[in-house]
Amino acid sequence: MSTPNRFALSRAAMGASALLAATLAQATSPASIYCPPIGFVTGNTAVNASFETPDPAVPVGTETCWTPSSGSVNSAAKNWTMHSSNGGAKVCSTLVPSNAPGGQGGQMLKFKAGGNEGGVFQSIPGTAGKTYMFSVWVKVNKGQVAMQSSAGNTGPVAWSTKKGEWEQLRVCTDSTGATDTMVVYNQDPAGGLFYVDRAELRETVPGN
Repeated sequence: MSTPNRFALSRAAMGASALLAATLAQATSPASIYCPPIGFVTGNTAVNASFETPDPAVPVGTETCWTPSSGSVNSAAKNWTMHSSNGGAKVCSTLVPSNAPGGQGGQMLKFKAGGNEGGVFQSIPGTAGKTYMFSVWVKVNKGQVAMQSSAGNTGPVAWSTKKGEWEQLRVCTDSTGATDTMVVYNQDPAGGLFYVDRAELRETVPGN
């Protein structure tokens, strides 16, 4: 089980790199963060939510690996970017046949992390003052996976609790903290192996 770590996302934006960093302390919250009664303003706005579309440079079934020196690199799934530890541990991703419960597509993303903070993320534009529900299904064979809806140090975090079986992780946000990035990553310093499918991002309003 991981100890608190420094989580930094490096990404290119308009030709320049922006560094987003946060200190993430493990919470005692359950894997699925229970949301208050909510209604949905939008459908699922996550891009390539079922990991069906490969990165153009990485055919389905082909592993793509990265040992970073700076920045981030595309994963095997289009619109999902790989991230690694500040120590530069090797990370790898592959699109493989999905066996996620209730899956509507044929692929899922397999991810191998050489250390903590290895995973994938997707930026969320235009979220100021809005509230969201973010969920994914994960199957963790090694390590422990965390999911959060911000590249900063605000907002809730959900943690995996099972090994070798699927579980849904979910967080709901309010407008007091940034909801700018969907992040799914291993937080075990010894490394991790996990599968992810069925990402979902919906804008919400309070329910009855």
